[in-house]
Amino acid sequence: MTEAAAGVAQGKPAARIDRGAFCWALFEWARNPWVLLGTIYVFTPYVSNVVIGDAVRGQSIIAGWHATAGAIIAFTAPFLGAAKDRMGRRKPLLAAATAVLAAAIVAKWWALPGDAGLPLWAIGLTVVVSGVSFVYTEVVHNAMLTRAAPPGTLSHVSGLGLALGSIASVLLLVFVLVTIALPGQVALPFIADAPLFGLDPAQHEPSRVVTLICAAWLIVFSIPMFLYTPDLTTTGERFGTALKHGVGNVVRTILKLREYRNVALFLVARMLYADGKTAILIFSGVYASGTMEWNLLEMLAYGIILTIFAIGGGLGRGAARSRRGREAGGGDRNRRDDRLPDRDGVDVANVDFLRARDARRPNLG
Repeated sequence: MTEAAAGVAQGKPAARIDRGAFCWALFEWARNPWVLLGTIYVFTPYVSNVVIGDAVRGQSIIAGWHATAGAIIAFTAPFLGAAKDRMGRRKPLLAAATAVLAAAIVAKWWALPGDAGLPLWAIGLTVVVSGVSFVYTEVVHNAMLTRAAPPGTLSHVSGLGLALGSIASVLLLVFVLVTIALPGQVALPFIADAPLFGLDPAQHEPSRVVTLICAAWLIVFSIPMFLYTPDLTTTGERFGTALKHGVGNVVRTILKLREYRNVALFLVARMLYADGKTAILIFSGVYASGTMEWNLLEMLAYGIILTIFAIGGGLGRGAARSRRGREAGGGDRNRRDDRLPDRDGVDVANVDFLRARDARRPNLG
């Protein structure tokens, strides 16, 4: 039993979340708003209904973009996971993926109907790039949790990250609603007469500006994690070399899974569940706006209501998991190394598509 677990069993105060762990959770605050504003409730419905101009055709095209991103993720995330395990340090990879994600989000600002902005294929490219890079940030960020969280706090830190991501999303949804969507639409004392920043509704700028807002939010609030969250020490192995050796590790891992039917079934079932939930979340916004003809105001209200429930879910999840661990006498039973135990000869760390397809949130940007 760990010292933290023994302390809990003896009635001592549980370990506190330190600055590094909080900054790890704060990265979810930085990253998650793009999923809600961009992927689900504002930007993607705008692309389907305005840029493409046909709700049915738009849903089909957007599905193809996300399918492409999903295929790239499935075939590359395991190798990324294997490479990062051999390199030790996670932050350089995370910084690169975050920079690519921010750039792809900013590029979406030029998504305009007709020939005024990016061609449709280029918009699709930004969707694929942001989707893949978003999952890469999740793979690497999740791998830092066991190093960032003090003993006995893993579940609380993980749940805090989920809650902070949802809180940030609600705040930005409300901000866009009050300062951009409502001005000029309603006459209330606290609502301005025109959208913030002088945005022009005729150019669809209220829907497009969420790209710039989310990109700036991501950059600013990811900085504390890079400054204060502890990282592993470097092994000195270069990325190319680590990737080369990692490919062999991934292949051997997959071959070993054939010998352990229960593990293989679990991986496949969880991946299918995550993909199904991701599809529902992504297309809920496109369907609501296209089929029921909801506008920006209604989509923002829809997003705010649903996301509020996710805040309680994130906090409750961490508390419930920690309580179950204490009742079982094992402290934080969820605390483990960056890989699952290799007791049966199956190195599950190299099957990193499991983490990449985690159903905690929609993974495609």
